[in-house]
Amino acid sequence: MARVSLGRLSKDEVLDIIRDKILYLDFKPGQIILDTEIANSLQVSRTPVREALLFLKQSGFINIYPQSGTFVSLIDIDLIREIIYIRHIVECEILLNLIGTSGDIRGHVEKYIILQELAVKENNQKDYVKNDHLFHEELFTIAGHKRSWELLQSQYMHTTRFHVLDFYNSKTVFATSLEEHKEIISCFETGDRERLKKLLDIHHDCDLRTAGALKEKYPDYFI
Repeated sequence: MARVSLGRLSKDEVLDIIRDKILYLDFKPGQIILDTEIANSLQVSRTPVREALLFLKQSGFINIYPQSGTFVSLIDIDLIREIIYIRHIVECEILLNLIGTSGDIRGHVEKYIILQELAVKENNQKDYVKNDHLFHEELFTIAGHKRSWELLQSQYMHTTRFHVLDFYNSKTVFATSLEEHKEIISCFETGDRERLKKLLDIHHDCDLRTAGALKEKYPDYFI
């Protein structure tokens, strides 16, 4: 792990850095990680690193085995399906009720669409997923349900590794997701509730259509 010059980091910043490395697959599922190595690379003591790892263990991203070591948790497809299903139910209700009740929705989310387009062009999975989340968060916020998004996100982060791997495996998934975002915005502009519902059914992909292929290609990453 290369040394970086980040200056003095707070314990929250240390947590964010380690979590991001897990979510965006810099730390691979099943990989052993060493608190001393992370502390050295971030130029911090081992204490905030250990605190971060304990928090991530409680969140399900880290497994700590006495006498064996600390490992990044494997991806749990069954858990992801349940999380996505819950998010689907909540978001459908919120977005369908948003139709016809707000103003310039495109103006609020256009910047995230542009950044997603750039991420697709550059094949940047991390930037795409981050702006995907920001796109949906903005829609929740417009609808007056920002806290609902925050509640969902604590668990929805578990889907990030799957989506990053999915985008990494196929650029087609990138482009398809982006076009669905554009169509979602068009539905708000035309007031087409039926089309929006069908789009969300496809977009959320509760069945995880690519899960089988990803598990076959990356068997060591999954439970």
